[in-house]
Amino acid sequence: MTTKRKNIIIYIVLTIFAIIWVSPVYVAVKKSLQVTGVSSYISVFTYEKIKYFSVVSNSLIIAVTTALVVTLVSALAGYAFSKMHFRGQRAIYLMFLACLAVPAASVTMPLFTTIMNLGLIDTRLGVIIALIAFNTPMMLMMITNYFYSVPNSLLESAKIDGANSLTVFIHVMLPLATPIFANALVLTFIYSWNEYLMPLLVIRTEPKYTVTLAAQYFMSTTFQSPADVARIYAAMLLLTLPSIVVYLFSQKYLQAGLTAGAIKE
Repeated sequence: MTTKRKNIIIYIVLTIFAIIWVSPVYVAVKKSLQVTGVSSYISVFTYEKIKYFSVVSNSLIIAVTTALVVTLVSALAGYAFSKMHFRGQRAIYLMFLACLAVPAASVTMPLFTTIMNLGLIDTRLGVIIALIAFNTPMMLMMITNYFYSVPNSLLESAKIDGANSLTVFIHVMLPLATPIFANALVLTFIYSWNEYLMPLLVIRTEPKYTVTLAAQYFMSTTFQSPADVARIYAAMLLLTLPSIVVYLFSQKYLQAGLTAGAIKE
């Protein structure tokens, strides 16, 4: 098969997937504008019980904080597991990876009890702590695997010049690992933004709702007219818009992260 024919097939497949992805968005936009036009979107901004900007702000604070902490913790732990040697290193790392096999729904009871005992029910901090715990193992595995691909000779050269472990991490590992750090930041942000179970478990009052809880609130409200249905579609679009924007602007970092670690020692 010639290269031209392969490219044609690839473009056809990508076009099909693009149509599948865009179709629900097109239907949602059409339904939201069908009855009262842009008034459906204005009503979402002016809705009394659920404040749009407050909801987006809550999700933004939770997602950004979680992404920063998870990336920092995973970077430091990944450096220790991949480039340092200490007793129990392999066992501890495997214990972290084993957490990936534990569904979040299976530990909701002990998690809720712990958060309640800490006095963090109905707080953003309670959601952030839970999200950090569930996102760290995956990002740790990604960053550790990347660090394994960094030649040890670079670290040894830095140590010969008198650099300690922290200096090597800051001046050698960080510049080399920028793609995977960006990847971890973006993925954790998106996962945290789209998280539904943890906010549902912790948040109790409407002013502290995240976008996922607000979306469920709009979906569960009783609607009696086509205008209410249009408002629900408008709310869904507005609540998902920030995450789409973040993904579009960070797409190049995600692509860079997919190829991270291609250079082997």
